[in-house]
Amino acid sequence: MSENPVFKSGGVKKALGWFVFLGGGVALAALIYATAVNIETQSQADLWSGVVIGLFILLFMLGGLSLQSQRWTVEGDAVVLHRLFGRKVIPLSGLAGFGETTVIVSMFPMVQMDLYDRDLKPVARLPVTIRDAPAAEALLATRLRYVVNEGSAALPKRRFVD
Repeated sequence: MSENPVFKSGGVKKALGWFVFLGGGVALAALIYATAVNIETQSQADLWSGVVIGLFILLFMLGGLSLQSQRWTVEGDAVVLHRLFGRKVIPLSGLAGFGETTVIVSMFPMVQMDLYDRDLKPVARLPVTIRDAPAAEALLATRLRYVVNEGSAALPKRRFVD
């Protein structure tokens, strides 16, 4: 194990990202084809709405593609989250705790680490593979307190584990 392990998105999250990206590409191709075939019957408002819908689909595809490149590591006194367009540095001094969230998608688990500030408000959600979850939890446990949510996603009741 290296001094600064790098944690990435799991296979389920990457597959979901590819599904969103490729599905958006098919939808965009269908939109372009439908507009090109019926271009003479389209009004100006229809063409502009097609442009807006096309831009929305492109942003949707970009979101799916961004799931592929997310990774994070702890470097010194900060958590560094690398994204598609840059990186976000979260100082550990501004954090008070972390928690683990497991989401099941069609019988496949997706694990993520949630970082919280001193008021137990979410700061960031970090992707982790199911195999790397114990190592990520051990790494964060040496620096932060563990937080559990005894409520729900809609009405969270977070507290520190003593």
